[in-house]
Amino acid sequence: MLLLISVGPLICQPTLFVTAPTNIGSTTQLRAPNGTVSHTYFHGVAIVPAAELASIPLGTTLTAFGFTTAVGANIPVTGTITIYLQNTGDATYLKGGTWAGAIAAMTTVYTGTISLPNTASTIDLNLTTPFVFNGPGMYVAYDFVSAGPFATTPLTYAANNSLASSHYSEAGSGPLTGSLTGISSFRPCFRFGAPNTFTNDISIDNISSLGSLPVLFGTPHTVLANVRNGGNATVNNIIVGLNISGVNTFTNNQFIPALSAGASTVVTFASWIPAAMGNTTLTVNVPADQNNTNDVLIFKQKVSCSVMGVCETPSTYSSSIGFGIGSGIIAYKFQTPATATVSGVNLAISTNTASAGNKAWGVLLNNAGTILASSNTITIVPGIYGTVQNFTFATPVSIIGAIDYYVGFAQPANAIGYFPVGAYQNAFVTNGIYASCALGGGAISSLTANIGFLGMEVNFSGNCITGINSFSGNESNLLVYPTPAKDFLNVNFNTLNENVWLEVCNVLGQTVYLQNNIRTSEIKLDVSDFSNGIYILKLINGNQLSTHKIVIDK
Repeated sequence: MLLLISVGPLICQPTLFVTAPTNIGSTTQLRAPNGTVSHTYFHGVAIVPAAELASIPLGTTLTAFGFTTAVGANIPVTGTITIYLQNTGDATYLKGGTWAGAIAAMTTVYTGTISLPNTASTIDLNLTTPFVFNGPGMYVAYDFVSAGPFATTPLTYAANNSLASSHYSEAGSGPLTGSLTGISSFRPCFRFGAPNTFTNDISIDNISSLGSLPVLFGTPHTVLANVRNGGNATVNNIIVGLNISGVNTFTNNQFIPALSAGASTVVTFASWIPAAMGNTTLTVNVPADQNNTNDVLIFKQKVSCSVMGVCETPSTYSSSIGFGIGSGIIAYKFQTPATATVSGVNLAISTNTASAGNKAWGVLLNNAGTILASSNTITIVPGIYGTVQNFTFATPVSIIGAIDYYVGFAQPANAIGYFPVGAYQNAFVTNGIYASCALGGGAISSLTANIGFLGMEVNFSGNCITGINSFSGNESNLLVYPTPAKDFLNVNFNTLNENVWLEVCNVLGQTVYLQNNIRTSEIKLDVSDFSNGIYILKLINGNQLSTHKIVIDK
């Protein structure tokens, strides 16, 4: 079974939720009621120290409490739960090992039913007694009992395992003794909710872009951003800005006319051309509002000759993904805009210590799950924990453009169980980016649960553009006429090279026309729907970039 990662903090209406402790790529089926008969009765006590609750102001009245589930049970299970909370200055768990002693000084904030879901979701309970958080830390306890029917597949919770001996528990199919002998560093990721008083809270929740961007294909790149209204009222006229800095520079603004309370939308920025290789920083921002902690988001990117991947570059891979004692392939799905040659794959090795001494290799698969290439095999050693390793294919493989392929991490079975794939958490991983299959290939199964971003990159072979020669519109190799244009614009160039594409942008930098993989040196462009004004025509022909000002006048 895969070790899964679930979502982090989530803003919804009309309650503002904070998740603490935050998920670091762990899960648990043992530290909260999992819906099976072995958890007919359950006691759990955990500490959440001050550092993990810093985002909740002292004096906040909590009105809701919940959990985040990573993988559902096979059926929903209903039970009764009592929730206890207590403010504390303790930095570590000091409650002792008995249930009666642990809850003696705690406040009962909820008693009622709870439904354990059969999906990855959130479980939120409105407190029957609101609780004033005076911190700086908090103890959480819960007492669960169910009469069934019970699940046979346990519910899996998002968890944190960064604090030793921070959770004490007892579970059983019959009445409990009150002895908390289940001592662990694994704590469920709790959700603390308070009334949302913001009327203007626009956030940038996610930036969608390639973290490793190749110039090999000579195509423009588009950045997207998830924008959310976390307030309790509609916000109008929202300007969302993109700024690219570093070896490449680009700016673009997009406009959201209105966004209702609790709603989110995806903003698509104008495409840009990565002309130089090296590190770039993508910054997306919205204007200052009542909550300025989420107005700006940064995404790190590396533009290179021939490496493609979705992870931010550089990244710290603090989470561990794998099959435990099982075997299989975990893979990243990708497409190329044109025919390409795959020479290998870069894979992040996790920091999971159980991986030491075990073997792994990289693979390339087609969309039917057929293994097209397997790389060299390595033995994982502590010295490569948390690093990205290059795996090469003895014979590079040619692939077809605009068709799904997969590169991935092959993990053989092991008696102890290990999780060798490095990953990092992200709340907005799109379903379908990752998949799994048997170690020898076969049917591809898309991973719909959020397992974070996995450290996987594709390496291509081929000649890259190491520099783009920019020239003006009067270059003899390019002819653009008539000017001004009314209905059609003719674009002719003398030499047809590889990776030819044409883009027309308005004065705001917005793309109004884009054509890739051009196979003719004469283009007749229909501009009859263009508004009157000035436009910039960009043409990449091999290693040459031509920009030409055009005028539309009807």
